Amino acid sequence: MTAPGAPLLIKDDIYEVTSSLLKTGICDDQNFPVLKDSGCVWEVVFDGAEYISIALGEIEYSKLYAELSDKRSYNIRLIDGGLIQLMYRFDGETLLQHRLAFYPSPTLRPFRDDEDAYMTDELYLEIVNRRIVPFPIRFDFDGREGVHVDVEHPRSHLTLGDVKNCRIPVSAPMTPRWFIEFVIRNFYRTPNRDFVGNLPRHRGRFSSTITANEESLIHLSVPALEEVDAIGGG
Repeated sequence: MTAPGAPLLIKDDIYEVTSSLLKTGICDDQNFPVLKDSGCVWEVVFDGAEYISIALGEIEYSKLYAELSDKRSYNIRLIDGGLIQLMYRFDGETLLQHRLAFYPSPTLRPFRDDEDAYMTDELYLEIVNRRIVPFPIRFDFDGREGVHVDVEHPRSHLTLGDVKNCRIPVSAPMTPRWFIEFVIRNFYRTPNRDFVGNLPRHRGRFSSTITANEESLIHLSVPALEEVDAIGGG
């Protein structure tokens, strides 16, 4: 069965941003996206995605990170150990769900494992010489019937850390390209490297899903790209 256009576009978007990060040297390991057919539902996932259920339990962050890292449950591992997961589900052309997560490393990899990098790699030093308090960041979308509750459970929302009821409204679902830019621009900016400028062009956008009540609150807005077509039926 031939996959619909929207899942293919998202798969290609993930492939392109992953390749771009590899070329710049900020990504040091990856699992390229795969497309799975589950009846009429198409999933854009990665090898190791079956282990994300680890993140649903109440587990100390350092142990959670170690499990995801050891099982290579990520699309992208960044140079300092930060893990990025990108997962989408479609019903034909219509987006059902997405889960876009960033897990910073709670500890830098041991010096003995990366001695040469610490000593000679300027990029590595730029990235790791930072004081950060690591916590997971996740953009979720769920367009399934009966899930959305106005204000309390926005269709598209941002969760910070492991706060169960933290759901900051987001104006629309997010493409892989926008999510990667969000992470790189806000957590990996350095004085000497322009990682964002090297990312591939935007391939599309999702239509707005925010309600009037949610928009009246503090919320995040995904920039509209009027010159390109909407993806996934909104």
